[in-house]
Amino acid sequence: MSDPALPARPIATALRYLAIIVGCACLLLAALCLAIAAQVFVQTGVFAQSYVIVGFISATLGLLALILSRVRK
Repeated sequence: MSDPALPARPIATALRYLAIIVGCACLLLAALCLAIAAQVFVQTGVFAQSYVIVGFISATLGLLALILSRVRK
C-alpha cells in the first residue's frame, strides 16, 4: 500500500502548478482584453466585440484550468 505521508508524485505536482500558472495567465489576459474593450468603447463609442469574445473565452479557460488544479491533488 502507499503511505499517505509520502509526497505526491512529481509529475502530478508539476501538472498542478502548471495548471495554476496557465489559469492565472488566462485570467490576466481576460482582464486585459476586457479593459481594452471598455477603453475602446468609452473613447469611440464602438463596441469592440472581438476583444470581449477573446476575454470571455480566456476567462472560461482560466477558470477551467484553476478548477483542474484543485481537482488534481
